[in-house]
Amino acid sequence: MEMHFANVWETIADTVPDAPAITHADVTRTWQEFDERAARFAAALVASGLQPNSKVGQYLYNGNEYLEAQYGTMKMRGVTVNVNYRYLDDELWYLLDNADAEALVFHSSLGDRVARVAARLPGVRLWVEVDDGGPTGQVEGSVAYDDFVAAHDPMARIARAEDDIYMLYTGGTTGMPKGVMYAMGGLTEGFLQGGFPLVGMEPPSRVEDVGPLARQIVDEGRQIVSIPCAPLMHGTGMWLGGFIPHLAGGHVVTLTSRSLDAHEVLATTERQRVTMLTIVGDSFAKPIVRALDDGGPDGPYDTSSLALIGSSGVMWTSEVKEQILDRIPHVALLDAIASTEGSMGSQL
Repeated sequence: MEMHFANVWETIADTVPDAPAITHADVTRTWQEFDERAARFAAALVASGLQPNSKVGQYLYNGNEYLEAQYGTMKMRGVTVNVNYRYLDDELWYLLDNADAEALVFHSSLGDRVARVAARLPGVRLWVEVDDGGPTGQVEGSVAYDDFVAAHDPMARIARAEDDIYMLYTGGTTGMPKGVMYAMGGLTEGFLQGGFPLVGMEPPSRVEDVGPLARQIVDEGRQIVSIPCAPLMHGTGMWLGGFIPHLAGGHVVTLTSRSLDAHEVLATTERQRVTMLTIVGDSFAKPIVRALDDGGPDGPYDTSSLALIGSSGVMWTSEVKEQILDRIPHVALLDAIASTEGSMGSQL
């Protein structure tokens, strides 16, 4: 079987169907449900005229829909396009035009921006709106995400190629944002090396071997439970907080706050028995230290489940790392240095 995110996740869904895969607020989807909803989204894209290599923008905050839509797009061999939810009209137009996007999935609270640029994007044939409490129906011709998913049977499994494209747009620190393209095979294989060592296993070299290992992890109560504290639309949040745990059959829990709420991070860690946090250096670690010192409404937060805190993107100083270790002495700290266009180095 070809090395491909969608192939790996389908294998996991077949092997640990009842294990949790994604959670946002009080909505948890099992691996079977995650796979089915992604397959319905894939079928809906195909019914809308999208084909392999069609670009699907994701103008979304963190949530289950982000992960479902990404997986569904990969299932039909489309290309997901991460869109920074901070972008305003011209930035949004530029990125979608530059990417040759044919579809956009967006939160309703961002719909006013989408509505203002829609007429300037004749190549976008499909607008899918995720209701997050903002005004709905602002984009002419848009369809509600849940209706879009429910209206189609799951797409049948298909063969995929290792040279299918994954693309991540940079933040534009060296000019306008640029879409960096990767071959699915190499990227999947690279991230597959990251999750299994977190539970003391050698990473598999074949897609077919992932499912049985995921079954063993779940049966032994060692499933990775990950909170990407950073946005999924950024490489740090998605790659470290999403891809690595999911490729090992993990459970990805997204936060409801749209800026860092360290108390929510710690309360969710306690409630969900989270094993892994993904942060962005001192800017995230310092509030977490303060929240640990403050404690929750019932006393100190229980962080006994936490095995790893991984960081990338900005400086994570030795001083702040030591403050974390003073309060959570059993946790491992992973400091990853990377660029979208290049490779990644890390220090544990």
